[in-house]
Order: sequence, then C-alpha cells, then structure tokens
Amino acid sequence: MFIYYITHMSNMLLNENKFRVLSEFSRDYAGKIYGRDISKKLQMNQKTVSNVLNELEKEHILKFTQEGKNKYYYLNQFYPYIKETIQLIEVQRKINFLEKYNKLKELFLKLEEQSEGILIVFGSYANFSANEKSDLDVFVIGNIKEVGDLEELYNIKINIIKTNKDKFSKKEHIIKEIIKNHIILKGVESFIELIW
Repeated sequence: MFIYYITHMSNMLLNENKFRVLSEFSRDYAGKIYGRDISKKLQMNQKTVSNVLNELEKEHILKFTQEGKNKYYYLNQFYPYIKETIQLIEVQRKINFLEKYNKLKELFLKLEEQSEGILIVFGSYANFSANEKSDLDVFVIGNIKEVGDLEELYNIKINIIKTNKDKFSKKEHIIKEIIKNHIILKGVESFIELIW
C-alpha cells in the first residue's frame, strides 16, 4: 500500500497541471472552488481544468458539491493521505519559490537556520510579485534570532511577525491573509496540523 502511495504521489507531482490545480486548494484547505475560477486564475484551458478536477475526484483527492449546474470542488478530508498530499503540494510550492528567487536562496536557508518552529513567507514574495525594492514579510510561529545582519548582507528589509501556537488564531485578519498567500519554508507538517 505504501509503495502504491509513493508511486501515486510521484506521478501526481510529475503532472504540472494537477499540481497547478491542487495548489489552488492550498490557499484554504476547507474552501470550495468553482472550476471556471481556477481556469481564469491560472489562465488554463477550461476543459483541461475540468479534466484534471474530474481525475482528482476519481482518485478521491477531491470531492464536489453541485449547486445548480455548477460543481464546487474541495479537498476530501476522508482521503487517507490528504495531509500528505497537501504536504507534497506545499513542498513543491517551496521549491518553485526557491527557483524563482534563486538569488535569495541563501537568505531563506539562513532564516530557516535562525528560526525554531514554523517559518512562512507571505506578501509579495509569496505571490511571486516581489521586485528588488520589496520588503520580505515573514511569519514565525515560534522563535527567530535577530535578522539585522541578514538585512544588511542581502540589502533587504525583513518584516517579522511572531506568535506562538497558543496565541495562533485563524480569525485574525493577518492570519487569514497568510493562510491564503504563503510559502512554508520550515514546519510544513506542523502548519498543516495547525490550520487543519
């Protein structure tokens, strides 16, 4: 069974269209999404998106509800490997992020080393719209060492928001924004458990 799961996940990750579609569900693990909205946002052919959604539904990764003629898809919380599937999506998003911002890869690795707990990038870097003048917005659930030396070394302003698991609330506006737009650099499994 485990070998099947690894093979299934590997095949899924190799399929770029499946990854792109499933990434939309990482913005709200409990959210429902209309296929046409995914098509518009990702600028993908509507038929391609429909085929991918149908495949994911047949694989039991997604479920749907019908409202009129429209199907709204959501993550199947009863799929035995749903959290692992989400982890793979989040890890792939991190890899894409590090490839996009390759010049700052060392900075991100140093931030990981200097932090304990969950480390997340949000804001313009997380939605891939940052430029050379953009600040780096970082959310830490746990602790992080002083980053002034890194700001100077990489010539970038780093804005850090810190909290701990006891004070974490999905109802706070900033947390809602982070859940919708994030790249998890460290603590993927812990973050998924926290917001699940």
